[in-house]
Amino acid sequence: MRALPPPVRNVPTPLALALAAALLAGCGSSPAPAADRPVSPSPAAVASPAASAAPSAVVKPVVKAVVGDPLTGRPKAPGGSVVAVKIDNSPLARPYHRGLDEASVIYQELMEGGSSRFLAIYAPATGNEVGPVRSVREGDLELLQQYGKVALAGSGGNTGVLATFAQAAKEGRVLDANFEVLPGPYRRAERRRDAYNFFTSPQKIDQAKPGGAKVKDVGLRFGPLAPTAGFPAQTVSVSFSPISRVRVEYDPKGGRYAVYQDGDRMKDYAPTNVVVQQTKITNSRYVDVVGNPTPFTTTIGSGSVTVLRDGRRLSGTWRRLVGDTGTRFLDDKGRDLPLKPGATLVLLVPAGRSLQVG
Repeated sequence: MRALPPPVRNVPTPLALALAAALLAGCGSSPAPAADRPVSPSPAAVASPAASAAPSAVVKPVVKAVVGDPLTGRPKAPGGSVVAVKIDNSPLARPYHRGLDEASVIYQELMEGGSSRFLAIYAPATGNEVGPVRSVREGDLELLQQYGKVALAGSGGNTGVLATFAQAAKEGRVLDANFEVLPGPYRRAERRRDAYNFFTSPQKIDQAKPGGAKVKDVGLRFGPLAPTAGFPAQTVSVSFSPISRVRVEYDPKGGRYAVYQDGDRMKDYAPTNVVVQQTKITNSRYVDVVGNPTPFTTTIGSGSVTVLRDGRRLSGTWRRLVGDTGTRFLDDKGRDLPLKPGATLVLLVPAGRSLQVG
């Protein structure tokens, strides 16, 4: 990919930002996501969200904060550091997928040309291989900020994006464990038609880049589901683009969801919860090698959300007003939508995408 010059935009003064945040808080709504993403010619500044004022309305959770594992709701909190790994999801990569079933949370994000990619969160940093590992994107810094300074594994990437991560590492916002910086923990495997497969293990990344953040509350809430809550939804489909579609089917016997990527069932991966988080996605200042703009998925702000669990569909709003706080999934009364203890897949789809429910 080659870097495009950053767009010129008017940057509001701190006083104007404070007044705007106060007005928004008084109305009980969240700031627009774009206001939380500063624009600057500096690569480091692009991925650094500005602080936002919290709304005056009190969020009233009906599900208590997790006592055990805040990422899965399981009784025991994991030890060690949190590790994030960027994983390929192209059709040619899917037969080689491994280690996804050990992730606590997986985010699926839009990529260039309409394809998608995974950002998998491992807590604890497990020892089995995961991959195929691919390149990171600018938006990953904003998404990961709620987890703290974690080690992020990736392979390759645009030189400008890699410079952004290097600067973020200097500022103490992330542990840069990209293959170009730290090749030791990676294994180069078979050559596909489009690329080499690279694999690593979260444990190797943690050992090579120690000192990462420990697991903490990122806004997820777990608890029982009332028998009348939500609506039945055995099968749900949503698209990232005309060429990238995800369908999930609930398995009542196992209590988990089979996941199909463009009709291909994901092997060895069936999350307990699926979250469809509608987000604002804009073009970043980069393009890929054939000129496709690189999407920037905004994860600070608010928008529509659908939580799928136990074969039922819960609707509400996601909210994350400050970068270093977690993302809350709330109903129309401001109460937390409870997840079922277990692994969660978060689909960061473009805002306005409709769900097909069966």
